[in-house]
Amino acid sequence: MRLMAPPPGWVERLDKLHLLTPVRIVIMFAVAISVTIFIRRFVVRLLKPIFARTAAADDPRAEARRRALTSSLRAALVGIVWSVTVITVISQLGIDIGAFVAVATVIGGAVGFGAQMLVRDVIAGFFVLADDQFGPGDEVDLGHARGIVERVTLRSARVRDGEGTIWYVPHGNVARVGNASKSATGPLDVEVDRSMDATVVTSVVTALAQQLAADPNVTSMLAGEPRVVGIMDIRDDRLVFRVRVPTQPGRLDEVRRAWRLLVLAAFANGDLVVPAPVTALAALRPDTSPG
Repeated sequence: MRLMAPPPGWVERLDKLHLLTPVRIVIMFAVAISVTIFIRRFVVRLLKPIFARTAAADDPRAEARRRALTSSLRAALVGIVWSVTVITVISQLGIDIGAFVAVATVIGGAVGFGAQMLVRDVIAGFFVLADDQFGPGDEVDLGHARGIVERVTLRSARVRDGEGTIWYVPHGNVARVGNASKSATGPLDVEVDRSMDATVVTSVVTALAQQLAADPNVTSMLAGEPRVVGIMDIRDDRLVFRVRVPTQPGRLDEVRRAWRLLVLAAFANGDLVVPAPVTALAALRPDTSPG
């Protein structure tokens, strides 16, 4: 049977002076502090190249997303390190940690059961930021609310709808996300009277698209040249022509307002004819029943 080697002399000396336990505690705190500093630097260095590869150089949200994810991941890892350190220090002091573990298990279970919705929201929010599903200024449809995103946190998103109402939507309650600002191309429709010649309408719509692209107030909102698609729908009283225009994220509504002004001017100048309303007449059969 192999006997264990006796401890070094300096260890026995510290034990006699009752300094062995304090030295161990100091070493544990020193290791915890070193690991904390390492984690803070490691997480930043880990996420920075990932965002550099996945985010555009001119993306104003990339830095905000990186800071939010870095702080969240860093806080979680540092919390684990210091929790282990505190438990180890308590055991070094000769305190039975079994009772603490039992109480902590009961309290943790109760808190976890009560805060499960909060945990779900935070985890979902982490992936919303990591995937860049939406950000401030985007026009989104979150199912529960639709409008412009004003703020995004780890737990919820603040959305203002078209009527000015502010909605706070927890990430855990969102089953789907529709981001209209991610669309590279938006439709611009023109409805004219069905009696108009399609060739004439096409030439007028093409001229309007060229005016839109040349407008100095609109140029910065466009990501490319408008493209005339042609007839998209034929109805009883009108023809629907469509132009597709690539826009910068979140600028489609402003481009549509400029487009509508050009279309109104074309109607006023007589280049386009407003669809005539169709009146539906219903013939009623006279009542010939006796009495």
